[in-house]
Amino acid sequence: MKIKNAIIIFFLLTMVISGCLPGNSVSTFPTANTQAPLPTTQHTQPIPTLPPTTSSSTESTRTLLTAEMLMNGFVSDGPLDESALTMPGGAAVTSHTFEGRLELLGEEKNGNIKILRGELEPEFSWLPEFDFEFVQSDGYLIPVERGLIIADHPQWNYILEPGRVWQEAGDGGYSRASLPFALTVKGSNAAFNGTLTFLFNDQQVSKIWYQVTQETTSYTRANLWGQLDAVYHPGKVAGVQQIREDFAAELAARLPVKPIAALAEDYPGVDISAFGRGVTPEHMTWYGVVVNGVNYLGGCQTRFGLYPYCESMRATSYSTAKSAFTSVALMLLAQKYGVEVADLLIKDYVPEYVTSPGDWETVTFNHALDMSTGNYVSPGFMADDNSEKMGVFFGAQPYAERIQAAFDVPHAAEPGTRWVYRTSDTFILTRAMHNYLQTREGTDADIYQFVVDEVYRPLGLGPGAFSTLRTADNDWQGQAEGGYGQWWIPDDIAKLATFLIVDGGRINDEQILHSGLLAAALQQDPKDRGVKINSQSMYNNAFWANRYPKSGAFACEIWTIEMQGVSGNVVALFPNGITYYYFSDNQEFIWDAALRETDKIKPLCP
Repeated sequence: MKIKNAIIIFFLLTMVISGCLPGNSVSTFPTANTQAPLPTTQHTQPIPTLPPTTSSSTESTRTLLTAEMLMNGFVSDGPLDESALTMPGGAAVTSHTFEGRLELLGEEKNGNIKILRGELEPEFSWLPEFDFEFVQSDGYLIPVERGLIIADHPQWNYILEPGRVWQEAGDGGYSRASLPFALTVKGSNAAFNGTLTFLFNDQQVSKIWYQVTQETTSYTRANLWGQLDAVYHPGKVAGVQQIREDFAAELAARLPVKPIAALAEDYPGVDISAFGRGVTPEHMTWYGVVVNGVNYLGGCQTRFGLYPYCESMRATSYSTAKSAFTSVALMLLAQKYGVEVADLLIKDYVPEYVTSPGDWETVTFNHALDMSTGNYVSPGFMADDNSEKMGVFFGAQPYAERIQAAFDVPHAAEPGTRWVYRTSDTFILTRAMHNYLQTREGTDADIYQFVVDEVYRPLGLGPGAFSTLRTADNDWQGQAEGGYGQWWIPDDIAKLATFLIVDGGRINDEQILHSGLLAAALQQDPKDRGVKINSQSMYNNAFWANRYPKSGAFACEIWTIEMQGVSGNVVALFPNGITYYYFSDNQEFIWDAALRETDKIKPLCP
């Protein structure tokens, strides 16, 4: 890619995705924050309630998105209440079976956008071309293609999720469907959540209504909506029975979910307002507490009400990927091929290091995972990751330009002696592990697919987690990023956290992750605390750690372990085996109140 194009991409990444701090023109792409004190303003989250019923199976009470509106069209100056796209309680079973392709028409000419914060180019206002196969099963509408879908659009890609189908009395014999989807920015990690709905019978569909009303990305907020003509192409879908069976297994594998309010019912005395506290409600995507195998879930509010598909709502990973993918990958390699993998040299597996002005002669995989390669510009907290030079890395494509930008950093300290957060170092490590894996398993091996096959799939994560952001090579099918670039649903986070803090890296009693490396990451090995950030914080194997000394608040010294992401994403693993997580986009990082409250459920100290 020419330098001019890279600069354009960098500008869009800066303004659209991670933005820049007020008065600052540099990128603040995926980083994290270790601040733990409670904020001055004590934000608490609204407790979600069921959306109002829009119709029943016997009597039509619908006033929004009626059959007439979907069949004949209507004009709206913005999105509608999300309840209009939600399957109502008591809805009747559909009398039709949807199987075939759903094709939308006129996407580019019929899109609407209202930018609420930041700036977006005009092409962000319309959807990518939409022509996908779907299969119906037990009241669900399942997209055949799952995960990140690279679209023929200058800015957007798709992630499609299963929706619902049902029957309403006022729909003239047609069945009704809605389904969740996310728009992701091409070459970036930001996610904008939406829903679409339509009527159908065995041969045709109505117009479709879509709206996008929530996002996980700092500095940019926008509503998208529109009504499009559509064509239903009924027909047999290849492998339909397997698709249905796989989806049934996906649902069966999900952890039990209860609303966050049920936590106080199951554990009397717990103040549920402690969870989500400190995060501005309008910037919260979702949050939860995982206790004894149950995922207590809250949030999922949009600007137009409760999102119809909370359990399928995609949140941007940002740097939680450094822990959940890159660190897991190294622990997986160490368990399979020996702990010596952590001490392999970067230079032996990433030949592009020779172009670097830095010194990579003794930098190991583990140094890169710990953000302690000794190659950096400034030792200031997050200074390098927020720098203009790092912005060049974020905008550089394809792989050849990106890896060159990653290595464009001087030598400043001995490896392993100083923590300096650099997302580009994670990219280098991901490439090194990828190339090492190929020496073991052949040239077709891929480091992300390795983690999918060995960890994500056996854990029961759904197919939405089976793809990741990659470099632009081969239509964005190049090297996995590593430092960011995944999209989570709440069940993904609950399972990954349980796998780490409760199960110790085991699946079905088989050790999958190297126990020593995992123990170090979880601060369970006093001889290996990692690299010092400050007097109370450490960084070990891509996990943040905060020390709470023995005091009036706690009867013993405790450590909290976190995955973090720049927008305000926290997955906090507490020493009592409870996980508290939230994904948000106002860069608020706080878990003290939640930590103290979990002590009422399970003691933090032995």
